[in-house]
Amino acid sequence: MAGLVGSILNIVIRTDSSSWIGSGHLMRCLNLAESLTKKGTMVSFVSRKLPGNLNHLILKKGFQVNEMPQTTTTSDDLSNRLYNIDDYRARLGVSEKQDAFETINLIYGIKPDWLIMDHYSLGEKWEKIIRPHVKKIMVIDDLANRSHDCDLLLDQNWFENMETRYDHLVPAGCTKLFGPKYVLLGPEFASAREKIKHHNDDVKRLFIYFGGSDPHNLTGMALQAVSVPELNNLEVDVVIGENNPHKDVLFKLVEALDNTHLHIQVDDMATIMSKADLAIGSGGVNTWERMCLGLPALTISFAENHTMLLKDLSKNGYVTYLGFSADVDIELIKKNLIEQITDVPSFSNLRKKLYDLVNGNGVKSVVDWLTGNFVDNKWIVKSATAQDKKLYWNWANDEQVRKNSINKNYITWDNHIKWFNNKLADPKCFLYIILYDRKPVGQVRFENEGDFARIDYSISRQFRGRRLGKKLLDRAIKEFKKYSNQIILGEVLAENIASTKTFESLGFSMEIKGVNKIYTKSINK
Repeated sequence: MAGLVGSILNIVIRTDSSSWIGSGHLMRCLNLAESLTKKGTMVSFVSRKLPGNLNHLILKKGFQVNEMPQTTTTSDDLSNRLYNIDDYRARLGVSEKQDAFETINLIYGIKPDWLIMDHYSLGEKWEKIIRPHVKKIMVIDDLANRSHDCDLLLDQNWFENMETRYDHLVPAGCTKLFGPKYVLLGPEFASAREKIKHHNDDVKRLFIYFGGSDPHNLTGMALQAVSVPELNNLEVDVVIGENNPHKDVLFKLVEALDNTHLHIQVDDMATIMSKADLAIGSGGVNTWERMCLGLPALTISFAENHTMLLKDLSKNGYVTYLGFSADVDIELIKKNLIEQITDVPSFSNLRKKLYDLVNGNGVKSVVDWLTGNFVDNKWIVKSATAQDKKLYWNWANDEQVRKNSINKNYITWDNHIKWFNNKLADPKCFLYIILYDRKPVGQVRFENEGDFARIDYSISRQFRGRRLGKKLLDRAIKEFKKYSNQIILGEVLAENIASTKTFESLGFSMEIKGVNKIYTKSINK
């Protein structure tokens, strides 16, 4: 049965690519999918058949793609939207509701262990419709401009306020993976990173890339900037996507320049980039590809989220930001290029700074979270505080928690606050939150009832089915042991097989009381 430890996880990825969406969402999802399959996970895609889509790349990588129909939007409408890069809702072509029901039809009968959604046009409305048809939802986002109903959220970008951007946009129990530590790069970047040798700070080779579609033809602007005598000694590599609408113009520009090479929809991006000394590009995933290889860059934004990202990175010395596309011209690019090349700054310290921010192992880290491959040295037990009251409320009202509880009634917020404050103030009650890599996984409560301390515990929905109950309880018991030598007791419903196995694995003794099982253990054993 899918989702149980020892069986095959089933994961569905919902993402799109097109002439106006570009290829970034799809490519990072493919990187994640390929790594998941190496762990024995089944992965398939749900993607809409939009103009200029790259669904054939999904098939080429060996994954099943369930295609949604092309929208009825006219080609004129689509071409108009191509240049409105921040019109995220328009990119979908249909309503969130329609997209959700079409997705449900395509995954009907599967109920995947995880549905991963990477799409700027979808949010909480879509996720709430999908929720009954999947076990868990992961969202990949970096806009922080809409609410999500998800169990795990990944924002792989770096912002000054990245730890707080989603505070009121996701449920309290959502696991949040923030920053380039989790950036979804292909394994070729970690491999290329190990082979790079920067001998000095001279700039001899330039890398130009503005994403798969580059709607504003910033690639062309950069090429014109390098076509001056002062820069004719540069070796230049230009990469574009197969959907770039300016291919013919760019081909002619490259043909007219010496030492300049055009690469279209490449599979060896890391190899090309690793040869460069300086780059010109935009925001998006290529920002992290450059940093992983220690490649300094002049950057230009053409979308709102890229502007925020590049401004914060520039302010903290990670990139040189030239401005928004409408405010940048050939002369500005040329001026900054010449300054970088003739008045060479020391790139050595910058390269180390970039290396330290992006290590190239982000995909592995995300796969570990999805599959439950947790190492022992990252577990922490902490006492609950008043700041944890909403997290506890979310956990307490989880459907499975209520089903396995003696009292199955929904807990109102007012009743929860009274209960939680009383428990925090009670010297006979110990509330622990168990964290992995500083992110909450579950809770354990010990409550003194005279001759024994009663145990209550629960695991956050996204971590169930991974045999983590034993790790959770074992660590909490070791912490509680510092303050008590009581016998500890756990009461389990007969149908709660998971908790039964957890207590038995920790050496608890069992007796039947009515329809429930009572597990006890001396704290000193």
